[in-house]
Amino acid sequence: MKIEALSSTFSTARSDVVAGTKPQTLEQAAEKFEAMFLRQMLQAMRKSSDVLTGENGLFSSRESRTVRDFYDDALAQSLASQRSTGIASLLIQQLTAAS
Repeated sequence: MKIEALSSTFSTARSDVVAGTKPQTLEQAAEKFEAMFLRQMLQAMRKSSDVLTGENGLFSSRESRTVRDFYDDALAQSLASQRSTGIASLLIQQLTAAS
């Protein structure tokens, strides 16, 4: 099993909002929206599985949840940068057709 390093330009939407950086292009904004959407979807999926495991589960510590959240952020950003779900592409198509 090989673990690949994340790119050095990785940034999450939460840190961008806190830092006050704004997307420069429509493509960047659409990609950030897709990452935010995927992050929320992963968070909802994790929340539902946490109900089943309860507080006495093997991976129910605060530390494991924090690491899991970091992983979910990285996964959402990676999927959004690949535009694998098509959300960003549809947003770009819809917003450029209107102008």
